[in-house]
Order: sequence, then C-alpha cells, then structure tokens
Amino acid sequence: MLYLLHRDYLLEQDISITRTTADDFESIWQLIETNERANANETMTRIKTAVTKVDSGYMSFCARVYNTVVATFLISKDVNLEYLLSHFHIQDQILLNEHERRGHSRLVYSMINPIFQKSTRFMLKELLRLAGKTCLYFEIMDKTVIPTIFQELIHIRSRRFPHFLERKWDHERHDPKIDLGEDFDANIPVDGADRDPLDEKESPFALYFTTRRLLSEPKILKNARIVVVGASDAGISFVEALLSISYLNFSNITLVSPGGLPHHLALDKKSNLKASSTSYTNEELKKLMLESRINVVDARMTDIDRDDKNIILHDGKVLPYDTLILTMGI
Repeated sequence: MLYLLHRDYLLEQDISITRTTADDFESIWQLIETNERANANETMTRIKTAVTKVDSGYMSFCARVYNTVVATFLISKDVNLEYLLSHFHIQDQILLNEHERRGHSRLVYSMINPIFQKSTRFMLKELLRLAGKTCLYFEIMDKTVIPTIFQELIHIRSRRFPHFLERKWDHERHDPKIDLGEDFDANIPVDGADRDPLDEKESPFALYFTTRRLLSEPKILKNARIVVVGASDAGISFVEALLSISYLNFSNITLVSPGGLPHHLALDKKSNLKASSTSYTNEELKKLMLESRINVVDARMTDIDRDDKNIILHDGKVLPYDTLILTMGI
C-alpha cells in the first residue's frame, strides 16, 4: 500500500476562509480552469455576479493559504424551505426547531484543490459560520458533476406522491406556518422560488445535506469489509441504513448482484417484464447514488468459504469479507 503526502498540505493550519472580492477573480479562474474546463466560464460568471451585485441571491467564499486561493464556494442566501419540506423527509434528519429560518442555504458550486481535500470539513464549517448558516443542502440532478465534498453529505429520502392521478388531490391540506424570525429579510431572493410546494410531483433531483453540528463532530471511520449479496429491497435498504448514520463512515461496503443495481437492468417500467420493487422505484434508486458511495460488483456468488471468510464468484474470483449479508430475495 502506498501513501502520498504533498508538502503543501503541511500548510493546512494556515487555511483561512473569507468572502470573495474582485481581487480574487484571477486566482479563482486559475483554480476552476485547471480542474474543470467544461463550465469554467459559466461558473466564473456566477461568482462575479454574486460578488459585484448586492441584490444577488448568492454569496461567494474562497479559501486561501497565504495569497493563494485553494478552494472556492458559491452558496445561496436562502432556499425554498417549504418545497424541500413537502418533497423530502427532512424532519427525519434535522430538528428544524434548532435551526433559524435564515439558517438554511444551498451549495451551488464548490471547487477544492486536491492537495487540500483533507480539510474539506474545516472549510465547510468555516463557510457556514461566516455565512451565518447552520444547514447546507446540495441538489444532484441527472447531469450534476459529483463534487469532492460529496462524502461529507448525508442523503435525504424523497417523499412519494400518487402517480395514478392526472390532477391534484381535491382535499384539505395541512399548511404548516414556518416561523421566519424577527430578523428575517423578505427582500432576499429565494433560491428555487418558482417551485410549488403543493405540486404533488416527485422532485427531479436528489437532496443531500450537512449541518454545522455534524461538521464539528468527526465521523468514526469503519474499515470493516461488509459484503452484501443480492440487490433486493432488503439489501438496498440495509446499505441505505448504514450510509444514513451521520456519525459513522463506512469505507468498505460491497454489493454483489448479477447485473449490478436493479435500475441498471431496466431503464423504465415498460422494459421490465418482471414484477417491480414495491419499496424502490427506478428514480429513487438513482437518487441514492449508490454507485458513488459503495462498490457495486456485477457478479454471482457460487460458494461461501466460512473458515477463511471469503465468497467465491462465478468467474472464480475470491472476495473477502468481515461481515456477510445475504439478501438474495425470493
């Protein structure tokens, strides 16, 4: 096993987070252009707008080591919290009474120099402190580039809505009033203000989050080799439950299943002639982003060596485990 350490990482203690100014544009451009050439111009325009326009709905921050910019962040000043509450199980993860209404924000963009990725938690914590925020959300669309901070975020399950209706339900709805607080500025542009909290349609994006409190508590690293055989509802639910534990970081989870995950085999319900899952739709499986969070092995288990704690795959390969979970389904 090989370990690498760049000498510049020894300057980690000198990292400082500040609001972006016009003097930082050139350094930020070099950072973005070096690591992301595809949308560099569009990203730079959004950062400049956040800095130069007071009425912008976004804030820009950067991390420096001395006079060198090593990270840049773009967050929203406010979010459409009513939409997020009606479309995601946020209350299962967050005690909303402990967060002020103005304490919610969305991470729009982030870029960190790979040398300083180990300091991601510190940067995010300082970012929230300077912005006066306590909860940070991140939305993942179909073509969203997964940022390096993804491993620090926690998934929030989306709510289900009836799909057999062609119009909204004609029933009385509970409309909870959110306490905005005395110092809430109604003139601040709301990110996602055009989204209807009562549209009764599943959200087109996956939602992840972190809080200042979670960033202040280091995750306990679990290197145990956990092997789950079978991508049934039970197997996926087990993996999802492990990944949802906010204070644990499971670094070695492997899912073994012929064909990979269920949504890899059937792109839609019409192409799937078998009985579909009653617990996960294809859209929900995509939003879990398991391919980016665990190891998915397209294989079939043929034997178990319990003495040496190995499983034998159909191609003769051996996969060791510390904990083996069998969830092949019916």
